[in-house]
Amino acid sequence: MTRVRKIILLAAILVLAAFVWIAYGIIHTVQHIPEAYAAWDTGTLLVEYMKTHENHWPTSWDNLLTVMDSDAGHKILLRGAGAGDQKYAQSLRDKASVDWSFDPAHNDLRNPVTLLNGGSFSVLWQGADPNEMVHTYLREQASTQPTEAR
Repeated sequence: MTRVRKIILLAAILVLAAFVWIAYGIIHTVQHIPEAYAAWDTGTLLVEYMKTHENHWPTSWDNLLTVMDSDAGHKILLRGAGAGDQKYAQSLRDKASVDWSFDPAHNDLRNPVTLLNGGSFSVLWQGADPNEMVHTYLREQASTQPTEAR
């Protein structure tokens, strides 16, 4: 095989490998879009729950989903469905796991929201990591609390 043919063959292999890599990335992302929306919406519901319950953490999915029963809950924008979609909100428990023992008072940087198997979400929308949403909300709350006089 001549040197030119080797170079052409190598270039073809590299182009094919790049194509396969890009195709895999696209397929992987498309397959995980429902999980990405579930992560975002779970984070949204958790933050809304804490806002309406004096920064307390819910104790179960049923407890968390009580935020959907209020007037404000009917307006919560759920990215994987329409605002106030109860059925979709209930389906989140089949896509995301919440650590119900998480204590927001000790914002210990644990990740209270994971996949059902305990793993992390492989696809997330930018700015929609549920754990970052929770921790950001808690940091903002801590920074607005008055400090005690010394």
